[in-house]
Amino acid sequence: MNRSNSLSRSQKRTKAQSDVAKGAYVLLLWLNSAKDVTVGKLGTIAFARGFYAYVGSAMGLSGFKRVRRHLDVATGRRKTQKWHVDYLLPVSEVIKTVEIITQERIECRIADSLWKNPSLAAIKGFGSSDCRCCSHLFYSRRLNDLEDAAQGLIYEPRLEKPNKSVTAEVAKRV
Repeated sequence: MNRSNSLSRSQKRTKAQSDVAKGAYVLLLWLNSAKDVTVGKLGTIAFARGFYAYVGSAMGLSGFKRVRRHLDVATGRRKTQKWHVDYLLPVSEVIKTVEIITQERIECRIADSLWKNPSLAAIKGFGSSDCRCCSHLFYSRRLNDLEDAAQGLIYEPRLEKPNKSVTAEVAKRV
């Protein structure tokens, strides 16, 4: 009998889940006009026209499948609004995703670095109801400011030496 056949169902499920790539991600969004959006318990937020970077965690059991779920919300294939960003996705365009594969929980360090960036503005309380961060959503009028900040974080030595970093995909709304 080989080893995989001798594992119980729960052991097989746990092994499969441990093989899933995990880490943190940044969604770069474009909002083509100012909009007031009601965001769950945060209430109505006035979003300016421009570019947004949302920092999220892919450390759960399904890893980066959460990014695919967000893309489904953005395109309307999925309607459930579970996280703050799900309220913004249907009215914006996802222009890029950046996935950082790591075993460390670094999303709050990424958010903190973006918060300290003088060219970005934080949307207070957005995406940070389960942590002490000011925000996990950041705004800029210029895409280059957000892209530079997000890409720069991948190579920032205080986060972690990246074992692998991937610019996953550019997703256009349909």
